[in-house]
Amino acid sequence: MKTNIPIQKQKAFIEQFEKVRPDYVEYASLLEKILTRAVDKMASLALVQTRAKAVSSFSGKIISKDKYLNPLTDMTDLCGARVIVHFKSHVDKICSFIRENFEIDEVNSLDARSMLRVSEFGYRSIHYIVTPKMDSILDVQVAEKFKSMKAEIQVRTLAEHVWADISHDRIYKTDLNIPEEWRRQAARLSAILEDADIEFGSMAREIDSLSRVYELQLENEKAIVEIEKLKTLISVQETDIGECAKNVLKLSTVYRAMNNFTDSTTLLKTWLDKPENPLINARLWFECGLASCLKECGEINTTGYFDGMKAIEHSLSLFENLPADVQEEHREELSYIYFRLGSLYQQNPEKSNESLDYIGKAHRLMPDNPLCFVAMMECIVMRNIDMAHYSISLFKAGMESAIEKLKVLIEIGLEKVPGWFAIGHCYFLLGDETSCISAYSHAIGTLLNGKYLTSQAAIAAEIALAGRLKRFDPALAGQVQLYLHIAMVLSSQCFEKTRYTNYLRNFQIRKDPFKTPVVIVAGGASLMDEAKVDDYREYIREIMHDFRGTIISGGTTAGIPGLAGMIKAELGKQHQRDFDLIAWLPKSLPGDAVKSVAYDQFYETPSGKFSALDILNCWTDLITNGVDPHDVVLVGIDGGDIASMEYKIAISLGARVALVAYSGRAVTDILRDKALGNHPNLLPLPDDPLTLWAMVNQKAATTLTIDEIATLAPLVHEFYRKKKLEELDPKSVDVNKYKVLMPWDKLDASLQNSNLKQVAFYEHILKRVNLGIRKASSPALFNIKENVTAAEYDLAASLEHARWNAERLLDGWKYGPQKDLVNKLNQYIVSWDKLDAATRRYDYEPVDNIPVLLAKIGFEVYKI
Repeated sequence: MKTNIPIQKQKAFIEQFEKVRPDYVEYASLLEKILTRAVDKMASLALVQTRAKAVSSFSGKIISKDKYLNPLTDMTDLCGARVIVHFKSHVDKICSFIRENFEIDEVNSLDARSMLRVSEFGYRSIHYIVTPKMDSILDVQVAEKFKSMKAEIQVRTLAEHVWADISHDRIYKTDLNIPEEWRRQAARLSAILEDADIEFGSMAREIDSLSRVYELQLENEKAIVEIEKLKTLISVQETDIGECAKNVLKLSTVYRAMNNFTDSTTLLKTWLDKPENPLINARLWFECGLASCLKECGEINTTGYFDGMKAIEHSLSLFENLPADVQEEHREELSYIYFRLGSLYQQNPEKSNESLDYIGKAHRLMPDNPLCFVAMMECIVMRNIDMAHYSISLFKAGMESAIEKLKVLIEIGLEKVPGWFAIGHCYFLLGDETSCISAYSHAIGTLLNGKYLTSQAAIAAEIALAGRLKRFDPALAGQVQLYLHIAMVLSSQCFEKTRYTNYLRNFQIRKDPFKTPVVIVAGGASLMDEAKVDDYREYIREIMHDFRGTIISGGTTAGIPGLAGMIKAELGKQHQRDFDLIAWLPKSLPGDAVKSVAYDQFYETPSGKFSALDILNCWTDLITNGVDPHDVVLVGIDGGDIASMEYKIAISLGARVALVAYSGRAVTDILRDKALGNHPNLLPLPDDPLTLWAMVNQKAATTLTIDEIATLAPLVHEFYRKKKLEELDPKSVDVNKYKVLMPWDKLDASLQNSNLKQVAFYEHILKRVNLGIRKASSPALFNIKENVTAAEYDLAASLEHARWNAERLLDGWKYGPQKDLVNKLNQYIVSWDKLDAATRRYDYEPVDNIPVLLAKIGFEVYKI
């Protein structure tokens, strides 16, 4: 068969290519350097591949194509490069870079995307035939010889690369007769890949936007580690000003989150205008100004505040002088500066116009940012209070949408405290007290849980904002202010406790110390079904059984508060009580509410209705009288809006909130609340009044001394350990079973504590079955089973199980279908009657063993 190009001529072409190929190898190396620097700036983590065409590949192509009259000039891919990026937005950036820095052979270049019809999916790479046009590109020198050489650069996304590598090259570049069904399958897969490409790109843009606009809620422990890492990086990057400045910014942000504004501003001032990059300089000025303003903690007439505002405004001018395309690329950052500047102006009543102007600009740049929208609403309302309700009605749908967006941000770990504050603002403006206080409870719970850094400046600003909002709703704004002051008094990171404590003392009603421990009994009142109330009689009775301390409840004759009064009156007649039953109530009782005469003391709050103020006044009195919320147990049964607020406020302040799981309404809502469902202070009680008795009496006094309890606890563990080792299957691989069987000196501290609590509870269990303990020179061994009735014997065992339930719940455990040490789940946290006979044995045996163990420290059991 005759060829178009004689074979001898083809051989000559091959020989010529062998001679010039080293230049193309060098050209490929040049392209790799240039493109690697480009992707580092525009598409981090992209892949760059370059190559000079192999002699074998050159030979195969010119012979098989048989058309090149001069292949060294006609072939445009003797040097090739490929850039594989993550997202479509990166493709556009790299393509723009190539067009700006290379001459493009438009005739031979190809954008495969433009060749696909609307209904088609498939090969989508972009191919540029390029020649360098400058002496230097990204500080890479370009030799003169390369300015006449062509190369092919392909740009594609990862998904397009998968398609090209797997499908396109095999299906459309093969001589095989590919079945039509395979082609249709390839088309379906290409559509899926294209859709994935778009979706991943959208997701990435959203995540990148979130990280630029919103701040991660930093954790205490991670912040300390992060500081050391960043200090180290800064010390080793001194010669790379750009990278070093970026880490300086990160370090200053961590300092700011830790309220360490002095170190933040000191660090930043040494870096102002140091980098040549105006964008980084703008960031440095902004961060320095923000730290300086926040250092003043809401004070606006100070040198630090004025200097900080000037620095932020200078940062803004640097941003606004950047090229339009750079501003557009960093519009989220510009929006954030406008937002923070407007928020700082918002602290000054005389700057309401400037505040609205800047926050409005922030909102226009980022209309989907819920924090900007909520701040703008606040500005509009406060600017014209007479038109507030009309303004709110216009933006109601926007606020409802902002609430949902904020919840998403919070769920992924961004702006937890500011986010909840903003949600609280929305509900405040919408007049929803319950939801407003609920939002603040989430914010305050985050502030007080010890896991996250607490921004004192943010809380001070929030308190100041609540003060300004009194013009709109004085009662609810006052509740928010009181709640925030309580939080600051309890915060371990608060540096000005005296200031906040003095504020609380202005609201203090009770001056006398409380009899401890303190238990709060909350729940349904006037709206609770009367027939349902009596179902919880045993729960209230068990709370009060032998309880010594203070019980706080609602004070009226309705629902759970009324039941508490009734049971207390019954116990009083039998001379069986040693506790105070007290209540905080509005000064003017609303509706048909009636005080229960069985209560020992009422404290009147300056409110004309039942509200969060009654709850907050109660906590104010507890805290100012030295009661630690962590020592308070709140028992919740059923309940409406007031009970819901009471539960959430208690959880946020650190109290243990034990909810009777199946009692309904507010209890059900809280247990289903994603933000609270796994909270360590939330204790879902089994349907078992005895567990409640054991819980409220965890710290009840006992005859046994601390040393005697410490002596017995290892013996209790050894008794349990011996029994379990006898039953243990040596083939078992359940590590959990072995952890609880370690010798005492190697036993986990939490399990040691469990044994200590078990011994401390001996006397309380025995007393319930008319038995006591006493010192004896020669203790007589007492057989409990033979000296009590069958019912009393069962009661003692069920009380031991209730004690174990309470101890597990207070330690953060919850019911689960099977034991799980990591997630603290246990299948036996149920009422006694739900245990099988084999499991009950583990409660009978410890009861039988009490006299034996007590005898070892000189005590005997006797019948009362």
